[in-house]
Amino acid sequence: MCSGGCASAWACRRSRSSSRVDAVDVRWRALSRCVADVRDVLDGRSDDDGAAPAWALARGWARGLAALSDEAVDAAERAGLAAWRADDEQLPGSLAKAAASVRALTALPVHEGVHPAPRDRRRASPRKQSQVAAFASLARPLASGCARVVDVGSGHGHLTRHLADALSLPAVGWELDEDRVAVARALAVNSDARFESVDVCAARQAMRGDDLVVGLHACGALGDAAVEGAREARAPFALVGCCYQKRGGDRVPLSDCGGDVDALTLPRAVLGLANMRDDDDGVEEDLAGRTRSRVHRIALRHVLRGFDATIAAGEEMRGVNRRRAVGDFEALVARAFEVRGWGAAPRSDDPRCIEALARAKAGWARARRFELARRMYARVVEVWIAHDRAMHLASQGRAVSVVEAFAVEDSPRNVAVLAARP
Repeated sequence: MCSGGCASAWACRRSRSSSRVDAVDVRWRALSRCVADVRDVLDGRSDDDGAAPAWALARGWARGLAALSDEAVDAAERAGLAAWRADDEQLPGSLAKAAASVRALTALPVHEGVHPAPRDRRRASPRKQSQVAAFASLARPLASGCARVVDVGSGHGHLTRHLADALSLPAVGWELDEDRVAVARALAVNSDARFESVDVCAARQAMRGDDLVVGLHACGALGDAAVEGAREARAPFALVGCCYQKRGGDRVPLSDCGGDVDALTLPRAVLGLANMRDDDDGVEEDLAGRTRSRVHRIALRHVLRGFDATIAAGEEMRGVNRRRAVGDFEALVARAFEVRGWGAAPRSDDPRCIEALARAKAGWARARRFELARRMYARVVEVWIAHDRAMHLASQGRAVSVVEAFAVEDSPRNVAVLAARP
């Protein structure tokens, strides 16, 4: 307990801030080592026929994973391999140890402040309202001395309007999608929030030092652009990221990671892994929907490769909304052919489609066992990206922290980066 007047109180606050930065730095280094050490796992998706990947063989994990019963795999898919309580006979010792390490690395402090519900609930689901309220209580302490809120990727403006009201500050929502901007403007009647169609990646120089820069589920490159803009402006910052793969190319670390820059430069396929989550509900689809999507995508690759053998994993969905993979397989194939200009696609009763689906189901029944270990590192990648952003801001002498902003039931994308003014 600190005492002794203003000087001691200031020293106490500085000590607490320094301790938080030190904790973020320690975890960032541990996460960086983990990501670098398992790059072969992150890069090495199981093949379509479910053969054991090279990384599983090299680590001695292949036999134990392949031997898991269907019931055990179902349980591990729902809980996540890192959280699944398996006895020593079911998992190789080194894999059980890796799972324990992942649990420790990804366990973050949980923000449990007071969350006044948003007053303006138009078009906001109950989950969205909870996210906005929790995020606003995180951002409030950062707003001292600020003259404006800048909300990047503001969508329909639920957070922007709430912060304008809760903080009694003018707020501007920057959103690239003009249709969303139009909706946000229509909802902003009698509000100090306004909305602009802005490419944040190109316009981050417009941020100011007296801005509070925020983003709730800022996707991909937008999140990194917000970090860079707040850093250049020396503005306080609060952001929850999402959909890290939504960018033009590989993600290069923002922080000074020394000799690990190559190992920590992540391609879009690995970044997409960070958006996955176990359990029945998942991020966008339940477990049954995710399984159906995976089988349909593998089967689609088999069909497309019958016409073009060079189709790589992931390439099958080029130009096709990924949500289509959950629906009707014949419609998925038709859309994939349409975007390629290939003409008439085979129907679902075509022997090629029937064979592709049967082969995909059999292959995924084997591959899902190995994917358990690979998907275990999804949360590691997500938490590492948050710490990379935090350490980039901490290099300016800022107090930074990385916390869970709200309950996973409100959104599994809940990792928040907070940074005070330097």
